[in-house]
Amino acid sequence: MEAWEAEVRAIPAAQALSRPALRDGLPRLLEVVSALMREPPRDGVASGLGPIPDLHALERLGEGFNLRQVVTEYRLLRTCVLRLWAAHETAVPDAEEARVFHDAMDEAVAASVSRYTRARERTLQALDRISTAALGSADVAGFFPRLLLVLRETVAAVDVAAVLLRDGDFLRVESVVGEGLEPGARVRVGEGFTGTIAATGQPLLAHEAGTDARVGEASLRATGLRALYGVPLVLDSELLGVALMGSRSTPELSEEDLLLFRAMAARATALLSQAQAHARERQARAEAEASLARLLESEAGLRRWEEVFTRLGVGVVVVSAEDNVMRDVNPAFARMHGYAPEELLGRPLEDVFAPESRGMLSRHVAAAHSKTSHEYESLHVRKDGSRFPAFSHVTSFRDASGRVVQRVATVLDITQRRAVEVDRQRLLAAIEAERARLASVLEQLPAGVFIAEAPSGRLLMTNRQVELLTGQPFQSSSLNEDVMRGYPDARHLDGRPYTPDERPLTRSVRHGEVVSNEEMYFPREGGQDLTVLVSSAPIRDREGNTVAAVATMVDVTERRRAQESALQTARFGERLIAIVSHDLRNPLNAIQLSATQLLHSEALPERERRLVTRLARSADRMRRMISELLDFTRGRLGGGIPIQRAPGDLRAVVRQAVEELEAAWPERSLSVQVAPGRYEGEWDADRLMQVVSNLGGNALQYGPPETPVTFRLSDVGDAVVLEVHNAGEPIPPETLPRLFDPFRRGVSAGHAGGAGSGLGLGLYIVEQVVKGHGGRIQAESTAEAGTTFRVTLPRAPPG
Repeated sequence: MEAWEAEVRAIPAAQALSRPALRDGLPRLLEVVSALMREPPRDGVASGLGPIPDLHALERLGEGFNLRQVVTEYRLLRTCVLRLWAAHETAVPDAEEARVFHDAMDEAVAASVSRYTRARERTLQALDRISTAALGSADVAGFFPRLLLVLRETVAAVDVAAVLLRDGDFLRVESVVGEGLEPGARVRVGEGFTGTIAATGQPLLAHEAGTDARVGEASLRATGLRALYGVPLVLDSELLGVALMGSRSTPELSEEDLLLFRAMAARATALLSQAQAHARERQARAEAEASLARLLESEAGLRRWEEVFTRLGVGVVVVSAEDNVMRDVNPAFARMHGYAPEELLGRPLEDVFAPESRGMLSRHVAAAHSKTSHEYESLHVRKDGSRFPAFSHVTSFRDASGRVVQRVATVLDITQRRAVEVDRQRLLAAIEAERARLASVLEQLPAGVFIAEAPSGRLLMTNRQVELLTGQPFQSSSLNEDVMRGYPDARHLDGRPYTPDERPLTRSVRHGEVVSNEEMYFPREGGQDLTVLVSSAPIRDREGNTVAAVATMVDVTERRRAQESALQTARFGERLIAIVSHDLRNPLNAIQLSATQLLHSEALPERERRLVTRLARSADRMRRMISELLDFTRGRLGGGIPIQRAPGDLRAVVRQAVEELEAAWPERSLSVQVAPGRYEGEWDADRLMQVVSNLGGNALQYGPPETPVTFRLSDVGDAVVLEVHNAGEPIPPETLPRLFDPFRRGVSAGHAGGAGSGLGLGLYIVEQVVKGHGGRIQAESTAEAGTTFRVTLPRAPPG
């Protein structure tokens, strides 16, 4: 330690310290490091060092050491130890001990640097806040409450803080934060805790203020404080007062908090002295008003003006009122014109004006003389002959008689502003041109167009078609609600009237909703109702905020009437088909009955028997066609083909339908494949036989005669799947999407002929029956795999 002390005394901050203060906790640190070298800790050297590096860093911060000097202390200490090891060969540590030593020293340096940095940053922040509080306070009375608030917010453990100022032989409580001392209370110097601090000029710490004999003030003992700390406010050996802080929650205050309080007290002392000096200065100025004029003429005042004048970024020129000559210019004014300041001194002001602007200079001078200040724009010229626009603000200064003696002008180069203004005008012109083009395009549109501002709903633009549809002239300040007020009876298709908030444009403006082709109608006198399609959408900015909304209105009155007329015509045709089909059943039954009786007669010659057989087949085909027409009309007019469900087994339904097909097509091969599973459910057996028969007949008709038709049943849990497959040419891809439309037949006559004998309703009826069961039907057709119709039927009705 002696060798280290001899070297460390070279550090300026260490020269004034006593030996105990200089050594501080470093001897104890060496003892701890020595113990760690003998028995290294399991959890690293950091835990073994304890608080020694932290406390040492705080002490050094309080003693004025900078961070580099703190690190230098440790570096010198390490060097001294290594030098001693080298001088005593018997004391050289082994590699592991050396590693622990260096780790411990590195950790001590790191801990000290970290704690020093944190404490210094915290102290600087507190001092900065104190300075800010001082700047925001006009006097001592306003400064100290702010200071104490900063203290309480910076040191969490502080409950009470106070500042006492010296008043002769007493200390007077100037300001208090927290409960305890009363402002204005007085304590004699030398008595009690506070008086002792003032008398000795040294800080004092009490761990239990309520029981500590040094705390003689009754007001402090009654506050319930435990830790109590006070420091004197001393400047140049003069006692200005005492600062106190106390905590009710803990008897101990950390070294960092004590250091911070001392630093804040030192800064407060300087600011207090400054504030008192300012107060004395203000008092002196109040006593002698004549000194104010001398102060304005003083050298300090001139230096401040010169500094502002020199550093100001705006050009400033001082002009003599007598001869209009430039007496002084600042660097910004000279630089603006391409000169050095001394080149302009003594020259006429008109030398910096462009020749074409000099004729107006006399008018501006006269205007500046006639009032306090005058502003104008003019064209200036640089040393190289280039010109630039400038804005000038001229202030005239007068003597006691009121005569103008000089003018001071601030000059600003407005080239950039002029360029911005030109760009602005060009942009406005471009926007106006775009607006005109948009208006022209909108005028040619066959649809009405509204553009409304968000969120007010004020209309920005409409086209002529809007006026034709609404009968309301467009006004730029109109609200959407005002324009639509001409149609108070706007209604939904179900007859409900529109409320103002339900209108599409309003919804887009207020809620950002996108409305597509919403149909509304307006009742008119004479029954000529107006039907329109309205679409609207919000217009958003880059941040996604709705700034406007656009809506279109298309008159579809005639289209709507044409659609209703076509619908009525179709319904009439379907009803006519249903009536004719129903009325044809009776004569057709008579024909079938007569043909059957003739076929059972043994006296019928063979030639006539063939004719009667052909008649019977034709009658049977007519019966099927009439049955399909009746099913079609039920599906279109009656809400769907009626389904009568009853418990049953789908296997029996399929087999029965296949047997009937085999009887009608004895020359073809049909097979039924049933996978294991359950096939019970609630079905309409007759309708499902119609499905199997239509699908099977379709497969027989379009499949090659030499290939079989396959019927497959499979159990898929809550549903049953029926597949009907045939080989042959595939269904064209363009036909598949419309395969189940009514009155559509195959593109060819098929392999069995008679494709043209049907009405094209078989697959339509199949789909309606399947949907009536809550199922679905799909068709797949390729040249390789053939054609498969897949029917999925739930076992029970949905819901």
